[in-house]
Amino acid sequence: MLVRWTLATLTLLSVVVAASAERPTVEIRPVWRMGDAVRYQMTKTQQREFDGKVLRKVQTTTPVEVEVIEMDDDGIVLRWRQGSTTFEDPKHDDDPVLRTLHMMFKALDIDVQLDTEGVLIGLRNWKELRGTGHKVQEAILTQMAKSGTAKSTLDTVRKETDKLLATQESLETAFLQYPALLVFPLGTSYEMGQTLTYETTIPNIFGGPTPFPALGEYQLKALDKDSDMATIIFKQSLHPKESPRILQQWLAEEAKKTGKPAPGELPDFQIQDIIEYEIDCKTGWVKSVTLTRNGKMDKLTATETVTLLRKTP
Repeated sequence: MLVRWTLATLTLLSVVVAASAERPTVEIRPVWRMGDAVRYQMTKTQQREFDGKVLRKVQTTTPVEVEVIEMDDDGIVLRWRQGSTTFEDPKHDDDPVLRTLHMMFKALDIDVQLDTEGVLIGLRNWKELRGTGHKVQEAILTQMAKSGTAKSTLDTVRKETDKLLATQESLETAFLQYPALLVFPLGTSYEMGQTLTYETTIPNIFGGPTPFPALGEYQLKALDKDSDMATIIFKQSLHPKESPRILQQWLAEEAKKTGKPAPGELPDFQIQDIIEYEIDCKTGWVKSVTLTRNGKMDKLTATETVTLLRKTP
């Protein structure tokens, strides 16, 4: 299921802190024009530790351009284009599946459909992405085969990329995860001192296709009236009642794959997101956003950080 990174599709539960009329309020809406284009640098870091010892840490940077390609009474279309991904340590560019995915993302334009308020609707060109994606996939696999890549590796790459290209849902899950960060706060009003909670889902940072039910909250942390810049914080953590069922199902599936028995007791399992925005209230363009996702499963911990930082012209 697609994790909808927009408050309009989340279920609001309650106002935790009542706001007074004197507290400043901002309404974040897209004030854009056809042809508007902004550039970002996307930095991603993934780190895994076991019992406090770092097993692997990988950091990448990718240039991104976002352009308004359509605006009318029905909504807005943003086109997301990625450049070449660079590894901080080149020796970490050793996963053929990830390398293939990076090449596919670079080759494909991602058209993000929004409503007039900036609320995410979905991936507008998913059919085109699937068709073009298969052509890119074949070209990459052919080149890998010519370079002597083992058949078992080629089979793995094909299997994993076939999953990504299988359905509209799988395409949206894969291709909208980062563009959605730029529009998540849009279409919503924020009031200083007010905290709202909502229901959502969080992807399984340790693997597995099924996201976990989660609870989130958000608040306007700061507002600079001189620059019209707002700082907004979102926090999301696993739903204490709903998530154990998904965890048990995932562990059972993993046990079946490996042939090992599932654990008798559920492990200490936690996943939490913190998303911090600095956003221009006048235009709705994000100046910076950092998503930090922390996961823990007994002694194994995983941390993923994604930062999009707007570049000056």
